[in-house]
Amino acid sequence: MRMRWIALAALCACATSALAQETVPSGAYEVTYSLELPHVAPTQSNTAKVCLADGHAFPVLSANNPLARCPASDVRREGREVSFRIACAGPNAAKADALFDLRDDGFDGRIAMNMGGKNMTMTEVQHGRRVGDCAAGDTIR
Repeated sequence: MRMRWIALAALCACATSALAQETVPSGAYEVTYSLELPHVAPTQSNTAKVCLADGHAFPVLSANNPLARCPASDVRREGREVSFRIACAGPNAAKADALFDLRDDGFDGRIAMNMGGKNMTMTEVQHGRRVGDCAAGDTIR
C-alpha cells in the first residue's frame, strides 16, 4: 500500500513539472493586443502588463470578454508552439482555441473566439515580451 502512495506522489510530481513547462517562464510581460473581426478593420492595439506564472495559459486581455474569466484546458506544447482551449460553462457559452509561438524573450499568439449563441467570431492577436520579474502585489494570470 505504501508503495502505491509513493508511486502516486511521484506521478503527481511529474505531471505538475510537465504542466509548469507548458508556457513561457514566469515573470512580467508587456503584451500588445488587438481584436480582428471578420469583414471589419482591425481594432486599435492596446498594451497591458501581465504577470504570468509557470503552467498557466495565456490570458484573454480584450475588455468585456467573458473568456477572460473562463478556464483553459488541453494545454499542449510541441516545440515552440503552445495550444489550449478556453470554454465557459453552460449551453451556447463562449469558447476559444489558442495557438502561441514562444520566443526566447516572449511570445506571439492568436486566440480564435466564438461568442456562443451570438454566432460571433473574433480573434485576439497578442505579442508579448518579458520585461522582468513580477512585482509584489501583481495579479498573476
